[in-house]
Amino acid sequence: MNNLESYLLEKSNKKGNKNLNVIHSFFSKNDLKILKNNTISIVGTNGKSSTAFNIHNLLKSLKIKSLVFTSPHLVDFKERISAEENIQYDEFLESVKIFERDNNLNLGYFEVLFLLACQIFLKNDLDYFVCEAGIGGLYDTTSVIQSKKVVLTSISYDHTELLGNKLEDILRQKIYISNNIDLLFIGDIQEDLINNIHTNYNHIILANNIRDYLYEKNIDIDKVTSQEKNQYLAIMALDVLLENKSFDDLISIKVPKNPGRFEIIQNEPLKIIDGAHNIEGVERLLSDFGQLNESLFVDLFIGFKKGKDHIDILNLIKSHKPNSINLIQDNTFFEQETVTKIASYLDKIEQKYQVVHIDKFMENKNPCILLGSLYLIGEFKKDI
Repeated sequence: MNNLESYLLEKSNKKGNKNLNVIHSFFSKNDLKILKNNTISIVGTNGKSSTAFNIHNLLKSLKIKSLVFTSPHLVDFKERISAEENIQYDEFLESVKIFERDNNLNLGYFEVLFLLACQIFLKNDLDYFVCEAGIGGLYDTTSVIQSKKVVLTSISYDHTELLGNKLEDILRQKIYISNNIDLLFIGDIQEDLINNIHTNYNHIILANNIRDYLYEKNIDIDKVTSQEKNQYLAIMALDVLLENKSFDDLISIKVPKNPGRFEIIQNEPLKIIDGAHNIEGVERLLSDFGQLNESLFVDLFIGFKKGKDHIDILNLIKSHKPNSINLIQDNTFFEQETVTKIASYLDKIEQKYQVVHIDKFMENKNPCILLGSLYLIGEFKKDI
């Protein structure tokens, strides 16, 4: 285990700290200027990582140098920072440790990786920093950048204890990832929220939304999958940002799918893993799966992280009438909600289930989905 891995291991066992009020002092004024002008910030409830990787891979295909920072990872922390250069992480760690010591701070896991990603971008003469926010926007660590270019993927209910119980409140939290947005690229969100953006947020100079963009291309957004929407959103952003590239240029580029997000593990029978962990994400997952699966039934293998609103998700799942529900046994992944708590609600709504080891997912002979947490997907991927 190298120096950085040991350092991060210590952080992973502690709750993340919020040091936004001092993190800006880690950077010089020129650093912050470069980051502000060259960052594409990605915010939203669902689709952030997929959209970020789509942008990064499109830029890569066009020979435009970029670094992408995403969260969380599935297996290895290095998944969170991707660039064309061979990154030597440890050489950037010392400055983070010095900053922590000089300011008497205890930086959180996410904060450390974000600062490392920023340093790597600044020191490698790259063109774009594609930066996925954490949970929110307004109080998110990545808001220190105050990017002029922001992609808003979606708005739905998640982390309501932090972001609010109304979609308008969640929107406000996400939108204020930056106080000075030159270009905002909006994913498939409700029309009333789009109107809210145009009416109430004067810090945005120009807003582009994916529904109007695809209408101009004679593409019916209601007939495409959520994964395709993420790809189109990335294309729309770069169509505007890159003067010498058009929609036709960008749509012809084949980009790899983001691991752990609607990832097909097997075709016969169809097996898909997806880190969907909120109501909108699970709804999109089941809809997309229905377009691929000719069978009327699907077996679901489920595990939730603690703190998630599993009740609404379980109600949604029951309404889709799955062939079977299989709860992944306790202590399978990080911060897993107990089977007892999930099972008690399934008993209440008279939904049958069984408790199984994660290995049963691959042994299953029917079309099936493993879902509920990216940590669960990470544990699964460690063994395949």
